Amino acid sequence: MMKRVLIIEDEPIIAEMMSILLETEGYTVISLADTGWARQKLHDKEVDLVMLDLNLDGEAGQSMCSYIKAQDDLKHIPVVLVSGNSDLEQISTDCGADDFIAKPFDLDHFIGKVQAFS
Repeated sequence: MMKRVLIIEDEPIIAEMMSILLETEGYTVISLADTGWARQKLHDKEVDLVMLDLNLDGEAGQSMCSYIKAQDDLKHIPVVLVSGNSDLEQISTDCGADDFIAKPFDLDHFIGKVQAFS
């Protein structure tokens, strides 16, 4: 079972809520608002799944997703976009994300999406 989830979310309340939900389900969570640190964690092989917001300060989530999927050592890591963007489905397809969750989301739906990649 997958145990390490990287949350890349710059809204502290949302990041904390997602972290608590996942930790309650037994996952180890790394929560970062900065894609630079996220890249380091990914390349250090510390991540099994990425939950990625699109609207980040600095680098956009779509760009980060495309980066992950273009790296030979990272492209196997599932990326789930989490956003309130109305074009989320198309953006997910364009950047190669494995799935997406629209904000606001149902808690059971959120956990179900994570478990689908476990």
